[in-house]
Amino acid sequence: MPIPLPATIIVISALFSFALYATVRFLREARARSGGVSGVGRQVLEMRVRGPGLYMKLAVLTMALIIAVIYIVSISLYHMMVGTRHEAMLRGLWERSSVLLETLSAGAEDYMREGDVGKLGLLPARMRAVPEACFVTIIGGAPGSGVWDEIVWATNDPDILSKIDTPEFLPGVSRPRYDHEPRLREAGFDPEAWDGRPFSEPDFVFRYVPSRGRQFVLFWPIAHMEPDGTRHFYGFVKMGVCTGPIDERIMPYMRPLRRRIFIATLLAFAVSAVGVFAHSTMAAARVRKLLNHARLVLDTKEERELSRMEIRLSGQDELSVLGNVFNGITRELAKTAVMTSGLASGKKLQRKLLPLDMAGRGETFDFSHRETDDAVFFAYYEEAQEISGDYFDYRNLDGRYHALIKCDIAGSGIPAALITMQVSTMFLSYFWSWDPGRLMHMEELAYMINGFIERMGASRRFAAFTFCIYDSQTGEMHFCNAGDNIIRIFDASEKRIKTITLPATPAAGILKNDMVELCDSGGYGVRTLALDRGDVLLLYTDGLEESRRRYRGPVFDGKTCTVGVNRVPHGNYIAGQWGEELGSKRIYQIIDAVGNRGAYRLHKWHTPDGREEFLHFDFSECKGGVEAIIMALAAVEKVFRCHRASGLTADDRVLVDKEIDAFLRLHFLEYEGYLAYTEECPGDNTHIYYTHLIEDPRYDDMAILGVERK
Repeated sequence: MPIPLPATIIVISALFSFALYATVRFLREARARSGGVSGVGRQVLEMRVRGPGLYMKLAVLTMALIIAVIYIVSISLYHMMVGTRHEAMLRGLWERSSVLLETLSAGAEDYMREGDVGKLGLLPARMRAVPEACFVTIIGGAPGSGVWDEIVWATNDPDILSKIDTPEFLPGVSRPRYDHEPRLREAGFDPEAWDGRPFSEPDFVFRYVPSRGRQFVLFWPIAHMEPDGTRHFYGFVKMGVCTGPIDERIMPYMRPLRRRIFIATLLAFAVSAVGVFAHSTMAAARVRKLLNHARLVLDTKEERELSRMEIRLSGQDELSVLGNVFNGITRELAKTAVMTSGLASGKKLQRKLLPLDMAGRGETFDFSHRETDDAVFFAYYEEAQEISGDYFDYRNLDGRYHALIKCDIAGSGIPAALITMQVSTMFLSYFWSWDPGRLMHMEELAYMINGFIERMGASRRFAAFTFCIYDSQTGEMHFCNAGDNIIRIFDASEKRIKTITLPATPAAGILKNDMVELCDSGGYGVRTLALDRGDVLLLYTDGLEESRRRYRGPVFDGKTCTVGVNRVPHGNYIAGQWGEELGSKRIYQIIDAVGNRGAYRLHKWHTPDGREEFLHFDFSECKGGVEAIIMALAAVEKVFRCHRASGLTADDRVLVDKEIDAFLRLHFLEYEGYLAYTEECPGDNTHIYYTHLIEDPRYDDMAILGVERK
């Protein structure tokens, strides 16, 4: 039966909540207009006007939970009480119907054995003893025959004509049609196993079901018991019952019950609502206090002053603990500010160790370019977020010979930077007064660096480096390496990149010098290679190959690849990972595309728009050579780590060297759509900002050094 209680509870609860919230909000806005709210608090109030704040969200969520609990409890209680009463009345109906059926069956048995058809016709009228009865039908064999058969002898069923095989009801002639109801035996009745109880079609259900007028048909066999215990079945009595009268009798009980439950529900909701809004107000006030403190910290220009800022929240709950955490963070920010100023100076000093071109006023470009009559030297450098240990350099020794070094210190931070400075000092000192006679003993420098780092005893600190003395007249390159044994040369005659493997030697700092000499390679040695005219030597640190971009979701949150089988190669990466590396394969494809003045397609997986992304570079107008190759590597790597999607604003920006931007304008075909928004970088004449764009951070320095023989 329809129950209006749930809808009424929800509507009244919503109206009450809205009225209480509107009252509280009106009082808060009046206080703000009267000057009772500080500037930061007024900003918070304005933010709430534009959208629901923490106070409203907390109150609404809690009230929704309370409404759900009240709804579940009240409706469950209502159904339980109504169901108990209804079930008792249904059991009474079952018992009364059983007694009536048994009486009708006994009378039908006597009249059938006596062959009294007239009295059989009077039996259905006895159903008045059960008000819920709708009809009674007696079906059996011919009176006096004592044989089971299915002939309708008596009925008061108003729908009997649709249930018999004759146009009109003829007692003793009409037979039941079973296209409307199943045969008694087929419905589950077994005369031999009958237990003396009615059989119902469908099964008689005692539990409460909120529906009006359920109908059941009850069957009782007509049987005669012989003195020896043998039963003879002649037919059966069929009686239809409807639960409609029961539903009508229970309605006067349900109305006051609904009223009492409704009143109790509203009282519970009112008390809960007042408590919820009071608690939400207190909690939101403490959160606003935390927000005021956070904004004050954010607006403080001089970070050293943060050490004097504290917030105090009463109580011993999580918010008071959070206030103490805020105080700790503020103090650490003050300490970090002091350290950061020193680190920023350290990063600037570290860049000055590299041969980067100067831009004036102490600023440096990200690249370096030198050219002689016989060779072109070009390099690009982009540092990581922290001070790290990548180092490269190239020096003109006497006009003919040039010294080159590429070094990567394991780890980051100040220890790596100190080792880098010492390696730089040793490199410069060794070649300060150049003597071509020392060419065949250049491994001395490798042993010097190894001995220094090993004596430091720094945990997990070692250096992988390759240095070379290049003869610009003959093209000969004399290499000495420690740990890093891969040399890459773009062959101008074959128009492809080649990889050359030097002898495997231990990285500097792992073993003592005498132990290094016992290695299979025989220690640090010198190997000579040659550059033909037009060839390009490339030396780069692992920051290029290991440049990573994260897979991003619609709101730029990190995600894991779920395409393909976990840990199985999928495309150009491994399924199940959180991102992909640029990788050596892409690097070689870029180099070959530039060297052959061709095109390159950058394939990026799992972008914020939820699709694959294909970006195109056209190097057909490149003049080739070392500068074009390194600029292309740096430009593609920059685009590789960037993400463009809807929802980004001018506050989302990426810093890029102006020379890289100029290169992208010429060769990046999607430049206008991908990098369309630019902005000047205040106080920096060497860089600009790409806006409406985000960039994955660089975790390691990227240094690329190249030499082209003319």
